[in-house]
Amino acid sequence: MEEELIRAVAQEYMDRLTPLAHLIDCLADVTSNDMDISRGELWDILDKMNVSAYAVFPVHALLSCLRPADAGPMAPPGMRFLHEILSREIIPTMHRRVEQATENLIGVFTDRRSSRKVREQAQIKSSAVICTELSRLKQLHQGTLPHPDLVEMWSSFFCNEVLTARDVD
Repeated sequence: MEEELIRAVAQEYMDRLTPLAHLIDCLADVTSNDMDISRGELWDILDKMNVSAYAVFPVHALLSCLRPADAGPMAPPGMRFLHEILSREIIPTMHRRVEQATENLIGVFTDRRSSRKVREQAQIKSSAVICTELSRLKQLHQGTLPHPDLVEMWSSFFCNEVLTARDVD
């Protein structure tokens, strides 16, 4: 059961972060070509991802079967990870941050007054949200990401460099 719950948490992250990652990639072309794009076109990009990013995966129902005693000092690392996810409200917080990043990114790109520099900064901030959320998950899961696609996302968004640069600033 523990492994199933960890996979469900990883899938929840994938379902939320993948559309934002895809949107950031698509908007890189828009920025480099100084094109305008409508709010509808941006939502179409997200809809074409065809993932359940906005239909919450039933992780909360699965996590509700955890007992407080499962988080004791003798609990295996996976069980402690799951209790941290639950007790700190990690998944709802991640949902809010990703939704806000998506809305902000769409807002900047649909504002015709936004310069290329403002658009690039919005993409950087959205990418930082992805890296921050992956980093939080990684810290809770003994320094690793619990899904190979999340590891790939970490690499493709250069999260090591992004997080290091942010810490230096």
